[in-house]
Amino acid sequence: MPIPAPPLSLYIHIPWCVKKCPYCDFNSHTSGDIDEEKYLHALMADLDAELATDPGIATQRPIRTIFFGGGTPSLFSPDTIHKISAGAQQRLTFADDIEITME
Repeated sequence: MPIPAPPLSLYIHIPWCVKKCPYCDFNSHTSGDIDEEKYLHALMADLDAELATDPGIATQRPIRTIFFGGGTPSLFSPDTIHKISAGAQQRLTFADDIEITME
């Protein structure tokens, strides 16, 4: 009997914060002027490139969880967060009971 594959998750890194905390080791930067649309396109291009190397990822296992983290993802507008989620859903299979969280 084959061993089932582990659940598949998606981490979305949004590296901007209001200020950089002295203890933080993550790739994060102070917010300043964030071009959300440009970052959205870069994220989708990165996902497309990853899927081009292994197209089976999009269909073999559904995404069970999505985590927005890195800096302070809530600095992004709700519309951009929605566009990121929708773009991922166009490219990947989401589980019916997917859990989406934001740091």
